[in-house]
Amino acid sequence: MLIAFAILTLSITAGILVIFGNQSIVVDNETNSEALSMAVALIEKARADSRSDFNLVNPITATEVVGSLTYSKILDVQQMDFWTKKVSSAITWTGEHGRNLNVQLSTLLTNPDAMNAGDTCSSVLVGDWSNPQKTEYEFGADILNDTSSGFPITSMRSFMHKLYITVHNDNGNNDETFFILDISNPSIKPIVLEKIDNNLTKSDGLNDIALGGVRYVYVANAYSSNFATCVNANGANINCGQMQVIDLSVSPPQVVYTYKVPGVTGNNGAGIGRRIFYKDGIVYLGLAKTAGPEFHIIDVGGGGTAGASPTSPKPLGSFEIDNGVNAVNIRNGYAYIASPNNEELKILSVSNPLIPSQVGFFNAPGGGGNNGNGKSLSLVGNKLYFGRTLLNGNEFYILNNSNPETSLPVLGFKDIRNASNNNTSVNGLIIRDYLAFLITNEQFQIWRIDNPNNITQYDPNPFLTLPPGQGGGLEGTTTDCEGNYIYVGSMSSNDKGYVSIITSQ
Repeated sequence: MLIAFAILTLSITAGILVIFGNQSIVVDNETNSEALSMAVALIEKARADSRSDFNLVNPITATEVVGSLTYSKILDVQQMDFWTKKVSSAITWTGEHGRNLNVQLSTLLTNPDAMNAGDTCSSVLVGDWSNPQKTEYEFGADILNDTSSGFPITSMRSFMHKLYITVHNDNGNNDETFFILDISNPSIKPIVLEKIDNNLTKSDGLNDIALGGVRYVYVANAYSSNFATCVNANGANINCGQMQVIDLSVSPPQVVYTYKVPGVTGNNGAGIGRRIFYKDGIVYLGLAKTAGPEFHIIDVGGGGTAGASPTSPKPLGSFEIDNGVNAVNIRNGYAYIASPNNEELKILSVSNPLIPSQVGFFNAPGGGGNNGNGKSLSLVGNKLYFGRTLLNGNEFYILNNSNPETSLPVLGFKDIRNASNNNTSVNGLIIRDYLAFLITNEQFQIWRIDNPNNITQYDPNPFLTLPPGQGGGLEGTTTDCEGNYIYVGSMSSNDKGYVSIITSQ
């Protein structure tokens, strides 16, 4: 009897263990399915973001509670090269009996659109950007070994380990106005690969640069002609035109066309080339204030005009801004133009480049009776980041750009001036994940922007000053980024240009 009872007890115990074991397997299957679904969702969101804007693909850390379980969700993003990001999603949770469980997935995302002279700045922040490090060179004396003039930098563009720079100095004796530097090793002084003078007979230079692929560069010409009377029928008159085309396939590079925009009159600086943007075989050129339209769309091979090419540009449409153009950006069939108007930001539909039309705008409140000037802009996803020149007020805005055909709603704003100077200008800005990098007429500043309602200073010690012994301060004029390095062009009060290379600690 006792033996039979013992056998029965052991059988019941084994049955209970089997039942409990089966319950654990069922629970694990359910939690694994939930975690796998979360991991897939993170990867798919990153994939969708990459199609909208590659700069939206950045690391994410979050938690999600399902029933009694808390899942930790991590999206890790690594920049593999200029065009590729490795995206890994990891979901971790604590299972029954304190077991640490996880699910992981990985994939590669690419940005082929940027391979043709696109953005090579990594949105993935590496290192400690609360204490950035700067290396600074005087452009003429240190990089060019030429002290004959200041070489004030007007624009710079980085692409595939090269830095393209333009200068403009109508008071100096610059021998060259367009430069290509080797920045393949940012820890050493940039090496000059090529340099040319866009006009051997004039000291004026260039105001802006746009890369049009691996062969051609388009530059905004700073030389002031009498555009009402000068003649340039075949692009050979370098003294009559607001845009020039530079061929990079030869050494040294050559100006192969000087383009005079139609319908513009002006002299003494009016109507010169100010800002330029290239996209898909079309150049968008902004001029200084003049009689006639200040914004022009030019076919260099992508606008469908018969015979149009980089060496035979053809006019498409134009639009009168009624002031000089300070910044131009093109996105999804819209042109965003910053200028010193009451409407500091104008938005044009350029889906039909023959007939651009205004569809939206933004006009920020002014301060001290000054409406401010639209100065700089950057687009990331559905947000537009806008910098202004202002005597007193908010110089930096984050706008909702989900519908460009509106007066863009304000998501956040900040007065970024330092205590010593109310007259501040955001001359350039770069957005990387949750940080905004601003160059002003005095400083290089970093702001945390992931909460637009609470924009906070990220770098407690902003800098942009001349080296010791030089005196005075540097005014930031232009900026660009490649990888985890930010390049800043600046100018001193005596027209000396400087190149600063800034990265994290």
